[in-house]
Amino acid sequence: MNARRPTTAVIGLLLGALVVGCSGGSPSGEAAASSTRATPAGDGLNLVSLGDSDATGAGDEEGEGWVQRYADLVAEQEGADVDVVAHAEDGLTSDALLARLRQDDGLRDDIAAADVVVIGAGGADLNAGDDAWDAGTCSGTACYQPVLAAYGDNIAQIAGVVAELRAGRPTVFRAFTPPNPLTGAEDVVPPFLAPSATEVGVFQSGSLRDSTCAAVRQHGGECIDVLAAFNGPDGTADAYAAGLMNHEDCCYPNAAGQQKIAELLLATGIEPQALS
Repeated sequence: MNARRPTTAVIGLLLGALVVGCSGGSPSGEAAASSTRATPAGDGLNLVSLGDSDATGAGDEEGEGWVQRYADLVAEQEGADVDVVAHAEDGLTSDALLARLRQDDGLRDDIAAADVVVIGAGGADLNAGDDAWDAGTCSGTACYQPVLAAYGDNIAQIAGVVAELRAGRPTVFRAFTPPNPLTGAEDVVPPFLAPSATEVGVFQSGSLRDSTCAAVRQHGGECIDVLAAFNGPDGTADAYAAGLMNHEDCCYPNAAGQQKIAELLLATGIEPQALS
């Protein structure tokens, strides 16, 4: 599930102990012990989604997406209504998202009023690497190193702005990190990518995972490792063959994959933390 251009159809695009694979650990025991349940007394929950097509539901044949599926799971577990306020947008790069978080008063107000904030971003950033490779100015993973480094800086600042807007209030802060969508899609990705699909896919997804997990965990949130969950421990397994990705609407998780992502997010728990 990538937030990348449909024409390139390549990777665009929160975990329990079973599949968490990002560096670092869960929030501290002290923070977890002092947190309460996610449901405000006598009220429902507001869930705000941020990001690109990693978080808009692209690829889901049933038209729901993991954000809505996750909201439904939280509502079922908590016995409370969950109102999704969707601010994710196809093609939105991390620098554009950061600018909006700083300048868009409506978005800032929605985050300030949120109980749950989820992020699925990074795929749209990779289009710049595709363009550089297609233009012949670089090749392979080297084309993506600058954009992934910039994404790392941006996602760290994005997480910081979210924490600042929450002002220490208890929040369920979660992030999706992408699978490797290139392995198994060699026949539909751009020709320059196909011979190196697995190498590039693992590199891109692993880099996005590491940056995103570090950023949200720095402020008391948690992430999921979809790369390991979809593509195995080394990230090289074919997630299309496993029935988790949409080859026709490449290269995003299908309905089954989106549901799996929602379940992985729920497995991280719904204990809010006071973001720092």
